[in-house]
Amino acid sequence: MPTRFTTSLTLFALILGLAGWLVVERYTFTEASRVWVTGTSTVHDWECEADVSATLDATTASGALTALSTLTVNTPVAQMDCDNRTMNGKLREALGSSPVRFTLTTARVGTPNNGRFLVEADGRLTIHGTTRTQRVRAQGRVLSGGRFQFTGEVPVTMSQFGVDPPRALAGTLRTGDQVTVHFDVVATR
Repeated sequence: MPTRFTTSLTLFALILGLAGWLVVERYTFTEASRVWVTGTSTVHDWECEADVSATLDATTASGALTALSTLTVNTPVAQMDCDNRTMNGKLREALGSSPVRFTLTTARVGTPNNGRFLVEADGRLTIHGTTRTQRVRAQGRVLSGGRFQFTGEVPVTMSQFGVDPPRALAGTLRTGDQVTVHFDVVATR
């Protein structure tokens, strides 16, 4: 005669089977992930590479990503590199010492089509100590080995976060107020 525990375990296994083996797993971004910021200035356009660390909890079913429940992305300002010492200093001075941080509040994951899907994520973006709501749209793709790739870009207006766009040469060189954050990241378990 089955015990209450074995009956509960059997019911749990049946529910998982009917749900397509829904599994919530923790992911991080691989070292091959790339995040960079582009902008304009009175002299020329510029680009800065950004190191990021991230964790995300995702629900998967039959190898497809079906939901995101948490996502936290941290970018240390001190490690941003514009391949120009003066620009590095001006950017770090403008952004301050606190990391740039994005924390997910809600996400919608589109139905996969040939291993590709759309993600629309709303969250809290903190720059220079100011936090604002930010929407991020990403193209997702299923990769081998249970990994996922996310690509996209997010326009950000620096002054909305209390950041004065960097200036140099007595103000004759100044960056534009709007920048674009680009990402091409791979999430792995």
